[in-house]
Amino acid sequence: MAVGFFLVLVRCTSLFMVAPMFGARTIPPLVRIGFAVPVAVVVFLGAGSPVFGGWEQVARLIPAVVMEIILGVGAGLCARFALEAAIGAGSAISMAMGVSLGSAIDPVHGADSTAIGDLLSFLAIMVALTMGLHREAVAWLCRSLQETPPGSDFSAATIASRVIADGTASVALAVRLGFPVLAAVTLGHLGLGLINRAAPQFNLANIGFTIALLAGGAAFYLVAPRAAVLVAETARAAFAGR
Repeated sequence: MAVGFFLVLVRCTSLFMVAPMFGARTIPPLVRIGFAVPVAVVVFLGAGSPVFGGWEQVARLIPAVVMEIILGVGAGLCARFALEAAIGAGSAISMAMGVSLGSAIDPVHGADSTAIGDLLSFLAIMVALTMGLHREAVAWLCRSLQETPPGSDFSAATIASRVIADGTASVALAVRLGFPVLAAVTLGHLGLGLINRAAPQFNLANIGFTIALLAGGAAFYLVAPRAAVLVAETARAAFAGR
């Protein structure tokens, strides 16, 4: 029974290390492990205390631990990719609006990010919390223990293909999120160019940066709430659909 709980703890810890919110860089690894232990106890008891047979054989125990890590990390990455799409869309929007020069280190993601990307990401995280993304993560743990008990054989290639597919889908999601704002900025520049072409005496080329800010800012104001909901729903579906 102790080895079975250890394998459940490995799966839970692997999930919390990379899953959205749980895997934020601002949360120290020891704190994540501290979160994982009580959750693993509850999930383990709720699943009927599954037992891992053959624990005395190292040739079976080590592959079982590796498989638990793959399973937990794979599930966490699939949900994390959806929230990372918000950062990608925000970076593209910032470049189009000309405000990407003010990038700084984001402590949540540990990389350079822009203010718009951070804002969209924080909105998506808040919506995900209200939609119960953390509860979906725990529910996935419960379902996975019933469908794939500790030490069960499963195809690592299936997990890898799912992660790759969700990663590719997150790129498409980032494009969908950023397209309305990018289109608004492009149309603003196009309209300004047509006016400047028709009436060059106005010399409107000097206000191109202002037009980009106004058009992009207005479009972002209209799109951001729905974009945050879409990101949160995608992240939630990554757990619910596994």
